[in-house]
Amino acid sequence: MLKPLSNDVTRIAFAQSLPEVKSAFTQSVNRLGFVGYNISINRSTVSEFMEKPTLSTFTTKELDTYVNDRWAGRDPLMAHLEFNKTPLLWHQKNWDMPGQEEYYDYVRFQGIMGGLTLSLPALNGKASAITLLSIDPTPQSPDVIPEVTILSSVAVARLAAFKEGQFTEYDLRRFKLLSDLQVEILSWMAKGKTNGEISSIVGRTERAIAYHVSEILTKLDVTSRAQAAAFYAAMGFSD
Repeated sequence: MLKPLSNDVTRIAFAQSLPEVKSAFTQSVNRLGFVGYNISINRSTVSEFMEKPTLSTFTTKELDTYVNDRWAGRDPLMAHLEFNKTPLLWHQKNWDMPGQEEYYDYVRFQGIMGGLTLSLPALNGKASAITLLSIDPTPQSPDVIPEVTILSSVAVARLAAFKEGQFTEYDLRRFKLLSDLQVEILSWMAKGKTNGEISSIVGRTERAIAYHVSEILTKLDVTSRAQAAAFYAAMGFSD
C-alpha cells in the first residue's frame, strides 16, 4: 500500500496545473477501483457540490442532468454529507438506505455498483467533499478510506496553489470553449503583446484580433486582458 500511495502523493503534490492535478488524482483513484469522482471545495450549500465542482470526471451533460432532474434534494449521499461527517462506503450488495429506492434505481441505471462519499476540510461556514463511484461488482474494502482521505487532502492543498483555490473544473471547461486561434491569441496577450503586434504575428487584421480578444474575455468570463493573462497562467501554459 505505502509505495503506490507514496508515488500517487508525489505526482499530485508536484502537479503544475489543474489538468495535471486532475490527471494524477484520476490515476490514483482508478488504482483504488473508482471510475469517477467529484470534488467540491468550500461550497455554501450541499446542492453546490454537483453544480459547481472543483475537480470532476463527470461530463457537463451528466452534471447538468443531475442538476436539472433536481437530484441534489433527493440524493442520500448529499444528505449524508449534510448531517453526518463520517465516511460513507456503500455498495449495491449492502445497500442500507431505507426509502431511497428511487436513487438506488438511478445509480443502477447508470451502471454504478458502489462508491465512497467523504467530507474534506473546509473554511468556516463552508463545506467540502468528494464522492467517488465504482462499477466493481465486489464491494470496496474499508481500507480505501484512509488512502482516499490522504490523496484528496493532497489534491485539495495543491489546488489551493492555483488561483487561491478558486480555479475549478468550471474554469477548465470555459478554457475549452476557445478556438485554437483564440488560444494562440491568448498566449500572446499573456506575453503583453498589443492587438497590433498580435495581428502581425498571426497574420490576421487588427480588427479581427480585437473581435477575438472580446470573444476570449466573454468565454473566460473575465473583464480585462490582465485577468485573461492570469487565467492563462493558472492553466499552466505561461512561459
